Amino acid sequence: MSTETIGTETPAPAPAAWQRGLQQAMTATWKAIGVPSAAAPFCIAQNDVGGGEHTGTVHYLLLAPLREIAEAYDVPVNESTAGGSTTYTVVVPVDGITVTIWTTNPADAPAVTE
Repeated sequence: MSTETIGTETPAPAPAAWQRGLQQAMTATWKAIGVPSAAAPFCIAQNDVGGGEHTGTVHYLLLAPLREIAEAYDVPVNESTAGGSTTYTVVVPVDGITVTIWTTNPADAPAVTE
């Protein structure tokens, strides 16, 4: 008589909602900045907005990559001025995730004439 050990593999637990949301935001962020550009992002983050939902945020030091991404996704580049600073933003919906790409006072911004 032989003794046989029956393997009992335990499947990996499903990721928590926040982990799934974070992974989706990371993937969406990388897709958004996958547009070919000579400039690299300065900072990339994913933000928890509650309930397992996340958004992506990308900060560039130049305006050119924002224009390239906006053109690729057919969205506008928004401009706002406050406290002597000009901030440009592009909001890109990628796979149901909002990715906000921004820069403040970029060196390649149009010159302001007074």
